[in-house]
Amino acid sequence: MNKIRDLVRNFQNHVSKVNSEDPQFFESVAKLCESYGYPLSNAAVFNKNLLKIKDLKYILVADNPGMTEQAQECYLVGKAGKTARNFFANSGLVSNFDEEVAVLNKTFIHTKSTTDLKKLKNFKKLFLDSQVFMANLAVDMLEASDCELWITGCSELTEKGLFAAYLETFKERCAKNPKLKERIFFYPHFSFGNFSKNLNSVRAAHPEMGIREALKAATLNIL
Repeated sequence: MNKIRDLVRNFQNHVSKVNSEDPQFFESVAKLCESYGYPLSNAAVFNKNLLKIKDLKYILVADNPGMTEQAQECYLVGKAGKTARNFFANSGLVSNFDEEVAVLNKTFIHTKSTTDLKKLKNFKKLFLDSQVFMANLAVDMLEASDCELWITGCSELTEKGLFAAYLETFKERCAKNPKLKERIFFYPHFSFGNFSKNLNSVRAAHPEMGIREALKAATLNIL
């Protein structure tokens, strides 16, 4: 766990540095927030819940911090987050979500909607760099543990998609350590019931499968 704690602290310091380096970045994100009628607290967002990790069993990756996430400095705490927490609890995968699940994103940059990331045209390099950082963080945490890595939301994980840099970094890291693929799983978002629909379709076709076996069968072919 010492390595995991070091990675979390490095992530926290990196986000703090990004927020302090360029006032124009904060101003640009703040204008987007203002157009939706809410104030900005954090343009680059660290997940404070990572500091609660004690027995890491899963790394769960979403897209980017939304309105509630940037205000609370916690990832996956909106409707999708509640759905995810309920699933992990009801499936018996964890006994304490915050202590056993490290929630990351594909970028630490806040926008109300993921598609709004496209509007930050003056910060393309920062957006790309943030994807590389977050992908490396996820893989570093995976290598430092024996947990599983779940990446949710895959529609933009393509060569020309919004998170192309994230995907490319993953491919490069897995090429160096192919065994990592055995512990990496791709699923639809928890939002709008997409995760459950995908899993339920597998379980309906294979009622003999237990939850863990069904989860492995439900993974999407991304890498």
